[in-house]
Amino acid sequence: MAWKSALNIGALSLILSLEAVLLGSFLIPAEALNSPANSVHPPSRPQLPLNWQTVQPPELSGSRPNSQPSAATWNNFQPPEQGVPGRREGGGTRGLACPTATNALTALIPQSTMGQTISEKPTFFYYLPAAIDKTVQFELADERDKTLYKKSFRMVTSRAGVVSVSLGSDGESPALEVGKNYKLYFTIKCSAKNYRDEVLVSGWIKRTALAPTVKTELDRSPDRRAQLTIFAQQGLWYEYLATLAQLRMESPSDASLAIKWSEVLSSVELGNISQEPLVPSVLTPITKK
Repeated sequence: MAWKSALNIGALSLILSLEAVLLGSFLIPAEALNSPANSVHPPSRPQLPLNWQTVQPPELSGSRPNSQPSAATWNNFQPPEQGVPGRREGGGTRGLACPTATNALTALIPQSTMGQTISEKPTFFYYLPAAIDKTVQFELADERDKTLYKKSFRMVTSRAGVVSVSLGSDGESPALEVGKNYKLYFTIKCSAKNYRDEVLVSGWIKRTALAPTVKTELDRSPDRRAQLTIFAQQGLWYEYLATLAQLRMESPSDASLAIKWSEVLSSVELGNISQEPLVPSVLTPITKK
């Protein structure tokens, strides 16, 4: 009978141990419940430079809650597996005649290098680390890297900053088709004497169709600030950036727009150029002789 007594003692010890574990899991100190980690608060506003003034955008009646763009929002879209990887920052295999700078020529695209659009002829953004008066080339290729459109322009800017290039400015550019992936190349010809002296960035774009309910919502939201929220929720990188850039150009002293611009670039690891200005550029097609 001694083995039965030992068994009974062992079972009792096991029951007491389980009760202690269960009791400990439910008895959370009051201090822990009231700690910041267990409190529900809205996300804190990012720290801003002391010389910025925070301006709150006006409340939009009937609009859905504000949606801050995140890296997950933009990087949900990946280039096709058989496609050539994109390259956000420019570089060359030869010596460059372009001015040196802290930052490189940069395409404003997500980390995945793939962005979505609903436009037939969207607008693209690039950071130029110095003022230029040089030949640039824009190329659009299909998923198999077959060139669909290639054109050279003379680009002139007055200083370093972010410039835009729109396919809509050239009637010869093709319209993107819904559901297809395209490869984009943007090249600066740094030296007229050597065609190999160039800086290149590349990325991917896919045109998508909106669900009827989302399209209706956009049509009923003439306020472009409200449209930004919808673009972010749908992961429409090119519409979000183009709309925000246009708002900033129209209201350069609006700090709330500058904050949004900084947030969206920082969300895709482009915070190093988030404070760079939007600058105008003169883009003149180069006619072959």
